[in-house]
Amino acid sequence: MRYLAVWFLALAMLAGCGGGGGGGTDLPPGKGVDVAAFETYQTQHNGRNRVRSRISVTGAEQQVLNAFDSPAGGPAGYLSLIDLTDTPYARDMTIEVIAEVGSGTGKATRLLRLTADQSQFVNERNGRLIEAKGKYYFRGETFAWVTIDDGALLSGHHAQGLENLVLDFDAQTASISLRTGTENGSETWIELRGENLPFNIRTGAYGGDVSIEVRHPALEGAIAGSLRGNVGGTPGYSNGQHGMTTSGLYTGSGTLTSDQGSHEVSVDGVFFGRDPNAKP
Repeated sequence: MRYLAVWFLALAMLAGCGGGGGGGTDLPPGKGVDVAAFETYQTQHNGRNRVRSRISVTGAEQQVLNAFDSPAGGPAGYLSLIDLTDTPYARDMTIEVIAEVGSGTGKATRLLRLTADQSQFVNERNGRLIEAKGKYYFRGETFAWVTIDDGALLSGHHAQGLENLVLDFDAQTASISLRTGTENGSETWIELRGENLPFNIRTGAYGGDVSIEVRHPALEGAIAGSLRGNVGGTPGYSNGQHGMTTSGLYTGSGTLTSDQGSHEVSVDGVFFGRDPNAKP
């Protein structure tokens, strides 16, 4: 009887510990990422995480946007400026920049809408985080559109302009530096910095306040801006690279100076990237 009692006690202890697998600590809520400068939601047609600009448009311009959202497509005089169809990013994101363009030039003269749709972030398995520690790095491409004192819209670009995005899973922060340049037809050079922005390790959202400088045309000072991005894929490594990509938007406006005095400046842009070791 003594041995039987010990056996029942052992069974009770095992039952209290639970069976193999599952369980574990509760998933963390993840940091809140609230950037009022942009609309953010999950799309119904493909479940991607969307960041969209809040550019004010006229009634006629809204009809143009409605046309782009229909099977008919946009009308003459307007273009969607970025197409990732034949790039390594095609399966992971959609970038849309709709603009009015000059007749015969195709050059953007006014922005109507910027959108970055990012594939979902997968960082949970069996009720646990796949990854909660470490730093992950991204590099990639940038575009910017700048107006100075209501002058002509300047277009900027750099193929390696996303110089560094660091997602710190331990601290749940994102730090980013990006730029455009003056090569290959780019008309404006901007630089953007954001440090320790909130990063949600469950949803892949990140963003917050950033500073933006305009290097060309040369202006002094920095304007306050906002950035909102998403990371998609999974943090697991394969063939020496992580399985995540990222995309997002930024915007800012303010007063900068030059030898001629003060200037009102506005900046809007888009970026996207992946592991620095990724191959085409």
